[in-house]
Amino acid sequence: MCTYELSVNEKKNRFINCPHKFDSCINIFTIILTTSFEVNANPGWSDCSFNAIGAPVVGVVFFGPDPIGPAGTILQVNVTQSLSKPTTQFTKLIIEFTDAHALPKGYTRHPLDTNIVNIEDTFLAVVPQFLPDKYLIRVMVIEAGSGEIRNCVLFHRP
Repeated sequence: MCTYELSVNEKKNRFINCPHKFDSCINIFTIILTTSFEVNANPGWSDCSFNAIGAPVVGVVFFGPDPIGPAGTILQVNVTQSLSKPTTQFTKLIIEFTDAHALPKGYTRHPLDTNIVNIEDTFLAVVPQFLPDKYLIRVMVIEAGSGEIRNCVLFHRP
């Protein structure tokens, strides 16, 4: 965080002359806002803000087959993610299928080992019946006890 305390003379003139150090704070803030992050994933991904979820994005998710195939198809989802804090007995990885408005159509919930700070594994999910032409696949790391979504990535299909 950029902080700057004005001297008495600067306080008097702060509306006329912006202190140079304050300008540099704004420039640093602008750089932080425009810095993007990189995700290694199937095409068509986004963060979960589309679903009003403000969690950090899952960094690496590849799944196949893509396109996913008919109902009953087994989807293999490869996830690699560093976690900001260790998992608990309530930490789960969820692979969820929803319609374009985020109404759930089916999901698979996988328990994660307790007290890990990295996920690097392959998880399976079954493509549900009655999936509409336009749908979303959401991969999340959640705390099932509190409902906290720790990480999330969204795939828009087709």
